[in-house]
Amino acid sequence: MEKAEILRRIKEVEQKVEKEILEAEEEKKRRILSAKEDARRMIEDAEKEAQKIKEEIIKKAKIEIEGEKERIRREKLSEIEKLIRNAERKIDEAVDFLYNEFVKAIENV
Repeated sequence: MEKAEILRRIKEVEQKVEKEILEAEEEKKRRILSAKEDARRMIEDAEKEAQKIKEEIIKKAKIEIEGEKERIRREKLSEIEKLIRNAERKIDEAVDFLYNEFVKAIENV
């Protein structure tokens, strides 16, 4: 093989290697871009799922709070009704007491 032929073949191999290196770098860039896009989608999906979970937790908490409010309302209403009954009983006792005192006062006149 001649020197010129050897140099030409070396040049061809060098060009082929350079072309393969460029193609490999392009492939690397495409894969990195694809991985970044996949990661972005995964983050978005995770954020959506987190939002759903947050909304479910808030919904359950609101239901529990409403239940607790209703329980407290019933409890306080019961206490108020008891106070009203006691007050009415004491009014009746006071009226009876005043009536009896009035009757005693008239009898002593």
